[in-house]
Amino acid sequence: MNCDVAIIGGGPAGATVASLLKVHSPALDVVVLEGAKFPRDHVGESLLPTTCSILDEMGCWDKVEAERFPIKLGAFYRWGLTPDLIHFTFLQEPFQNRERPGKFEGQRLSTTWQVDRSVFDTVLLDHAESQGCHVFQESLVTGVRTSGDAITGLDVKSSAIPDGVVQAKHYVDASGVRGIIRKAFDVEVESPTNLRNIAVWDYWQDAEWEDRDGEGTFIRILSLEWGWLWFITIGETRTSVGLVTSADYYKQSGLSTEELYAKAIRDEPNIAKLLANAKRENVLQADKDWSYLSSRLVGENWFLAGDCCGFADPILSAGITLAVSGARKVAYSIKEMESGSLDPAWIRGEYNRTHRANIKSHIRFADYWYRANKRFPELEEYCSEIAKDSGLELDPKAAFQWIATGGFTDDYGDQPTVGTYKLSAVKWIIGKFAGEQPQLQFVKCDRLKLNLEGAERIQSAVYRDGQIKVKESYVRGDTILLVDAFYRHAYMALSTETETQKVVELMRKWIAARLPDHNPQQALQIALEVLEAMYVQGWIVAG
Repeated sequence: MNCDVAIIGGGPAGATVASLLKVHSPALDVVVLEGAKFPRDHVGESLLPTTCSILDEMGCWDKVEAERFPIKLGAFYRWGLTPDLIHFTFLQEPFQNRERPGKFEGQRLSTTWQVDRSVFDTVLLDHAESQGCHVFQESLVTGVRTSGDAITGLDVKSSAIPDGVVQAKHYVDASGVRGIIRKAFDVEVESPTNLRNIAVWDYWQDAEWEDRDGEGTFIRILSLEWGWLWFITIGETRTSVGLVTSADYYKQSGLSTEELYAKAIRDEPNIAKLLANAKRENVLQADKDWSYLSSRLVGENWFLAGDCCGFADPILSAGITLAVSGARKVAYSIKEMESGSLDPAWIRGEYNRTHRANIKSHIRFADYWYRANKRFPELEEYCSEIAKDSGLELDPKAAFQWIATGGFTDDYGDQPTVGTYKLSAVKWIIGKFAGEQPQLQFVKCDRLKLNLEGAERIQSAVYRDGQIKVKESYVRGDTILLVDAFYRHAYMALSTETETQKVVELMRKWIAARLPDHNPQQALQIALEVLEAMYVQGWIVAG
């Protein structure tokens, strides 16, 4: 079998690559090889809002919404210094219940779902097939034929592929932790974290829904002395309940995974109450669940996508978001390589650089989150370690302030984020952990000046509207200033004004004009966050 693109794995990452290739390069012949038969259960049911915009670009947001999964408005956490529940919401105003299925507009742009993966994954894979992709389920890749750093073919065990060989111009490994292509090329996997956790989970029928606002719901994340529990409603009657604890604690406890799971529910009266009248499905599953990162994500004619690239601890609900956001970049990369308008080596290098940085940012934030469950002085010390990784020598208090105001943000999108969390959300969470909200630092300066000293000017990739756009950037150490979108507004404002108040006001006006609803408060918040991220990373200094 010969095709343009062969994708190993039909989960969210593989289905996203396939669908977006058909959206932006419909003439390409795309084959998806999935070893299992869908539907099948999978852990990782809680999404982040970023996922929805990608699903909309794929053309399947409406199909997912038609399944009427619970709308996710945020989360309730018990974590950090307080025994009280922390209420985190994606919305700044009360949720407005609307008739469902809804449309991807208004408040639904900022919300997401809690999904039953057996249904969700099937919807995505069926959508890829409806777009014209050739999907082969129960088709197991048993070998990878290589020549140097290139793939020459895949050996496949499948009744649908009699000769058992698939050849393509481009190959994508979306096989999850199996990492079929990754392992074929002996790509090293690093674990830039001290977290070594296991996850144990099961599903329940007819649990109570305590955290509900009409059609909107909240997940629950509740810490124990020896781990934490998730409680995620994924359907009208079905709930996912899981435990995450350290591998060391599991070994030392002497308990089986079944006994450990039962103990966690007994130890958490909040969860036990919600499950009092529920019936367990008794499909208990367990897996190691620690963060890791592949040393490279590309080869001569292949890409890694999804969990085989890396994984960040599930405390951040980032699994599917990282999978589909990276898959989107892979689809764009293959599309541009086919067009021949950009250097293929640069395309591969940009995907490798940006997606690895995004995964690493999530891992760092997850580490920070776990430290926040301990004493605050220990948290401050850990902030110094993170700052040192970025080339900064800061004392613990200064390092905490640096992180709390955007120290490890990713400047690859319109707005500063930590992983896929907006800086404002990160600051709010950190403020809850610390007991007080961190204050903006740049506003202490009367005048501001753009600081490009020691920075190298480079070309960076921006993945937008089905194309990879080449944008001017500056790199200094591990930090990058991408002169695009709202950051370009800051760059221009600082080139025009030096007085802090005037810089902010100029940015606010420009951003408000760009926003579809012309929300002045939202524009001001974005302006403040962009300037703060640039200030704490040294791109702006007092002038």
